[in-house]
Amino acid sequence: MRLPRRARGLVLGLITLVAGPVVAVAFTTSTQGNLPASSGAAAVRVPLGAIDRVARDVPEPLVLRARLPIPPTPAPTPAPKPVQHRVAVPIRSYSNSAVASIIYAAAARWGVSGSWMVSIARCESGLNPRSYNPNGPYYGLFQFLMSTFVHNGGTNIWDPTDQANIAAKMLAHGQAWQWSCA
Repeated sequence: MRLPRRARGLVLGLITLVAGPVVAVAFTTSTQGNLPASSGAAAVRVPLGAIDRVARDVPEPLVLRARLPIPPTPAPTPAPKPVQHRVAVPIRSYSNSAVASIIYAAAARWGVSGSWMVSIARCESGLNPRSYNPNGPYYGLFQFLMSTFVHNGGTNIWDPTDQANIAAKMLAHGQAWQWSCA
C-alpha cells in the first residue's frame, strides 16, 4: 500500500515523536552502564528508577535570570596635553618700497603686470603684509581668506613673498574677480 506524500510525512513525524524519547532514554541509560544492553530499541525495558535518574543527570536548560546591574566603567584618565612650545618669531617690518619690490618680482615670475598688483595691494592693505580685516576674516597684503590662500598653495599668510606669489599665480590664471580692487 502506498501512501500519499503528505500522509508519509505525517506518519514519519508521529513515529519520530513517539520513538524519539524512548531512543533518547535508551541511549542515556546505556551510557551509564546500569541497564542491560539489548538487541533492539523496541525490546528495551526501562525501570522506573532509571527514568528518575536520567532526569536528574540531564543538565538543566539555560534559564534567563534577571540581569545584574553592570558596574560603571571607570572614566579613562585623560592623556596629558602635549606641551606646545611657542617659538618667538621676530615680526619683520617691511617698508613700502621693499613690499613693492617683492610684488614686482612675483609679477615678473608669473607674467603679470607689477604695477597692477601693487595697486591692488595698496587698495586692499595699504602695502601692509600684516594687515587683518575681521569682517572676512581677510589677511595680508592681498586680503586673502585663509582657505583661498591655502587652496592655491600658500603656506605662510604673513610672508609677503608667499602672498605676492599666490596673488600673481591667481591673477595669471584669470582670477582677478577675487579682488574688488582689481
